[in-house]
Amino acid sequence: MNLPVWCVELAAAFWTRAGPPPPFPRDLRDAVGAVSLVPVDLKGVSVAGVRRWFERLDLPVSLDEPDRPLRACLVALRGEGFVFLDKLDDPAEQVFSLAHELGHFLRDYRRPRETVADRLGRAAVEVLDGRRPATPTERLHAVLRSVSLGPFTHLLRRDNSGRPLTPTEREAEAAADRLAFELLAPVEAVGEARSRSELVERLVREFGLPPQPAARYAALLMPEAPPIDRAVTRLLKR
Repeated sequence: MNLPVWCVELAAAFWTRAGPPPPFPRDLRDAVGAVSLVPVDLKGVSVAGVRRWFERLDLPVSLDEPDRPLRACLVALRGEGFVFLDKLDDPAEQVFSLAHELGHFLRDYRRPRETVADRLGRAAVEVLDGRRPATPTERLHAVLRSVSLGPFTHLLRRDNSGRPLTPTEREAEAAADRLAFELLAPVEAVGEARSRSELVERLVREFGLPPQPAARYAALLMPEAPPIDRAVTRLLKR
């Protein structure tokens, strides 16, 4: 399976900062501090609970999403990230939730900040942090250099069934999963399997993935063959 280039680059950059990857099954709690990400354990995670946590610290975080339960939540501001995990969850679910939110942090938060700093200068990061509005010159350069300027907003919105609302949000969720898979169970380490069910079992047993994420990863690694058109079938029989 060919890995997306961005996934390879972000995973390699993370381990360069965090040090040698731990043995399998991996828990990333000790590693995420290398990228200024802090796990926060709560008894049940919700929008209101995360909001109250920041209010107690008197930190200016805008969370105007309607209250609802969350499996986990990432809030990033001024270069720092906080991942809220439900300590009542199964340990394997907590490990994967942390890896998933780390994927968001690396791809959707840190990478855009680094792009802005590289293309527009370090001072432009102040715009991302909401410390000041962009100058006319910065807005012009952002357009010319294909850079998005504006404060970071985490993609929390869901429809009534729990799915992300927009294609962009769904893409971000799938990408965070993809990076989490590579951090916890790299393709090279997983190797081959005779069947998808066997692969799911190995991902759970050897790499510690929860069953549902393991099934999603196995579907990526061993996609079903597309159905053969009847016209093609007739040609093959000749």
